[in-house]
Amino acid sequence: MNKTKQRINIRGIIMLAVSMLIGGAVGLVFASGIITIPEDVNLKPAVFYEYDVLFGFVALLTLLLTVLTVMGLVRTRRLPDEAKQDSEIENPKERALGRAMQISLYNMIVSLMWTLMSVAHALGPGSRDSADAPFMLTNMIVSLGFMLLSILLLHRVVALYNKHYPDRQMNISPGNSKNSQRELFAKMDEGERWVVYRSAYSSFTVTTIALIIGMTFFAVYSLFFGFAPAPIMVLALILILQQSVYYREVRKYS
Repeated sequence: MNKTKQRINIRGIIMLAVSMLIGGAVGLVFASGIITIPEDVNLKPAVFYEYDVLFGFVALLTLLLTVLTVMGLVRTRRLPDEAKQDSEIENPKERALGRAMQISLYNMIVSLMWTLMSVAHALGPGSRDSADAPFMLTNMIVSLGFMLLSILLLHRVVALYNKHYPDRQMNISPGNSKNSQRELFAKMDEGERWVVYRSAYSSFTVTTIALIIGMTFFAVYSLFFGFAPAPIMVLALILILQQSVYYREVRKYS
């Protein structure tokens, strides 16, 4: 056991040293001016309007997720309630319901991102006097419509879940979300709680790594295209909040 811990510590020290060397080398290269970015580089993908390629891609992704959510709802409603086999954890209808719930959540997240991006683009400084104002307004209205539709579809999926699991109903309304989560968790058996523990810890680990990668990405972005501290600070604050909640819960139950 001690030898294993020693190997892990040595490996961690080596990885830290290598990371520091790579970071120092990258900083030296950019500080010396060996690598420079042409001033005419365009980071606003456009064909007819500014950022129309970006918003078009997000719109197509939202439309695809919306169609998949509707198809998942229809398929789940049509599947009969079958008894589980001995080797099955859930029957086909429960699997279809889980996939519909997952896709509807993705749809709501992407549509919310589209809405926030379109509002920021349409109402930003100088946007009202821009020649692209009609495109911005149309983009914002359509994104708002898809966001409302995604919320409606999520409510329909949750209603179908509550109908299928009457003893474990979910309440996603803003005022009752915390209490409903506690009630839902209290109704789970030990096996289901173990799955939640494993899933939550895996999500915690991946999110931590993703936030660090995001901060690194925006640091490299600043080296290429100008200093942008806001995204790095926001991601760092989210990481601090995530770690604080984790250690608070550990202290509470230890």
